[in-house]
Amino acid sequence: MDLLSLLAFGDTGWGDELARGLMVTLALAFVTAPLALILSFLLAWAKNSNSRLLRGFANGYTTVFRSLPELLTLIIIYYQLQIILNALARLVWADANISLNAFVSGVVALTLVFSALGGEVVRSAYQAVSKGQSEAAMALGLKRRHVFFRVVLPQMWRHCIPAFGNLWLILLKDTSLVSIIAVNDLVRYANRAIATTKEPFFFYTVLAVIFVSLAFLSGQVQRVLERRTSANLGGR
Repeated sequence: MDLLSLLAFGDTGWGDELARGLMVTLALAFVTAPLALILSFLLAWAKNSNSRLLRGFANGYTTVFRSLPELLTLIIIYYQLQIILNALARLVWADANISLNAFVSGVVALTLVFSALGGEVVRSAYQAVSKGQSEAAMALGLKRRHVFFRVVLPQMWRHCIPAFGNLWLILLKDTSLVSIIAVNDLVRYANRAIATTKEPFFFYTVLAVIFVSLAFLSGQVQRVLERRTSANLGGR
């Protein structure tokens, strides 16, 4: 059998299934990334807050989700979060029935993990920006929010890009974990193809090529962002 024919579209091959799986994998990554990014900034803000309660919550959140293996977090969210939400909802409405599908559970779990990692990235980037620049901007009459968005954030972003680039690559790879909770992602479809065709080496090679290609494209995008950021900051 010609192995490449196994990648044909239609009834004769697995090309369309793998393409659908790739779309699910990318959807997981592209939905998770912005949510994790927003939470990362909120966690970093909480860690620098004057409130002891906020600092304690942010530190506890980061410690827990950086310590737990991603697979364990995924299993806990998928099997336990729905139970917890239903228990809380039934305190208000006795007939409440909240259902989380596997895709949503995967997004929630990955967001929790990568926001915990991203929060440390943002905090470190914030500390890398000289406080003297903020003080100088405020002395010129800029409001605090303007100082952050016009002076601090652009310089923070330059420090964040390499670390967030690495986290993005880890996120792409970790999307493969959702196959264990019956999400029809790229890995799950590949495993189905292997079970049917008995060609594990071929399909795992295809998977490897796809993930390496995604990593290469991501690296190119990262380089463009780094160049643009440096240019906007005058090469400083």
